[in-house]
Amino acid sequence: MRTRKSRAKSSQKCEPPSESADDKSVMIVEETIAPGKASNTTKSETTDVGFDKNSTMVKIPYKPGKWRKSMSLRRASMTRGQRSYSIAGSRRITMHTVQQPDDLLHQSSTDNTSLTFSHRQSATNDVSIQQFIAPLSWKTVADQRYLCPNRAKEEILTRCGQTEPIVFDSALENLHITVERKIGEGVYGEVFLCKKANDERSVLKLIPIEGNCLINGEKQKSFEEIISEVVISSQLSDLRKRDAQFCTDAFVELRSISCIVGQYPPRLVELWDEYNSKHGSENDSPIVYSNDQLFIAFETAFGGSDLDGFRFKNALQAFSVFSQILLALAVAEKRYDFEHRDLHTGNILIESTSETERTYYLLGEEIVIQTHGVKATIIDYTLSRIVYNGLCLFNDLSTDEELFTAEGDYQFEIYRNMKAILRNQWDLFAPKTNVYWLHYLLNKLTSARNYRDKSSKAHRATMKTMQELSDVLMQFKSVHDIVRHYFASEQNEDDKEN
Repeated sequence: MRTRKSRAKSSQKCEPPSESADDKSVMIVEETIAPGKASNTTKSETTDVGFDKNSTMVKIPYKPGKWRKSMSLRRASMTRGQRSYSIAGSRRITMHTVQQPDDLLHQSSTDNTSLTFSHRQSATNDVSIQQFIAPLSWKTVADQRYLCPNRAKEEILTRCGQTEPIVFDSALENLHITVERKIGEGVYGEVFLCKKANDERSVLKLIPIEGNCLINGEKQKSFEEIISEVVISSQLSDLRKRDAQFCTDAFVELRSISCIVGQYPPRLVELWDEYNSKHGSENDSPIVYSNDQLFIAFETAFGGSDLDGFRFKNALQAFSVFSQILLALAVAEKRYDFEHRDLHTGNILIESTSETERTYYLLGEEIVIQTHGVKATIIDYTLSRIVYNGLCLFNDLSTDEELFTAEGDYQFEIYRNMKAILRNQWDLFAPKTNVYWLHYLLNKLTSARNYRDKSSKAHRATMKTMQELSDVLMQFKSVHDIVRHYFASEQNEDDKEN
């Protein structure tokens, strides 16, 4: 199924999608994993949750990891003759505001399984978009604090330090980087490895936006759809700044954001072709972009290779990675009511480090853990949910039937479990979703075979610890609950002794 690859070799400019055919859908079912008895299998039983008995549920095998790419490939194959480019229908959100005391804005809600808005206003402000910006309850209604959709472009340009989009040459010159090679791709963009003048490495992620033509079989994102990733990336990156209450450097460092206009530079096209020759790209060639094409460019620190491609020395390193991810999630969960919602192994980067310790601050408490020579970094907030300045930023998956019918890895059970606990209302806050992804991570680490030293006593003991933790992890309602249980402060320990 290489339809996208064949399109990528075409030199034709892309055309807007046809609207002559109706969207197709498949029936889904919700499935949950019982606390403490989570399944580690890749297959799950069908559960009747009240759908029409005459409906047919179709489960589709996909490769784990970057599932959007697999779905895009399948969709292109299914609909090529019909000229139908979307299985999910359009999505709608109502902008709504509810009064709430100002001091409650940043209070944690992790003691509740999920939170919802108490009022819904009329549909006068409805907008048909795929990713939403919905104001949460807040006491003071200040226009400058609310990111309404018609201000998304202005907000993004402000965060870029620009008043208007700039051309590629100016953007690359401003970043003081040399683009060396393409290192990855996704349905929504290309990823390049870069080098600074001081030989420091960085990563450049280019996402086309606002165009009318399909790219990689998908509609391009708009300013309104990309803004949540811009804001979340920025806020989580800023958690590395020293703060007495909340601090972690485990979310990828965002070095700059740029809004660019124009065709791909010849050098980037050349690097894209080299990647395609060596690895085979499933994306459209960047030569399809026109002179007025807009891009959002994220420059981030280099975080290493993804978890699947990293070979651990022993389970001590693996458990350190788990602990680093756990504490990072706990910090963001309490600071921003954060849920990652897509923390598969492709979104966890690992690199070797000479640092022996890593420090976190959670509600003013310092937590220090041993790195055992590895450093973990969390990336990709496409599906994430966050509360920032009275805004709930999230991606509504309520009509994304494909995602919840996928099979082939435990990863896809996690999506179904999220859908169930959120009751398919993706604005809700359910920190349990972070627990689901931690359980998934433990499952991957304990089933991995790529350890160099499996015979040591320390490896076997740590592997047993991870397996035992996996058995009880799903009993917790939030990552913060896990931290409170397993990372007791010295003061609490002294109280226990007395």
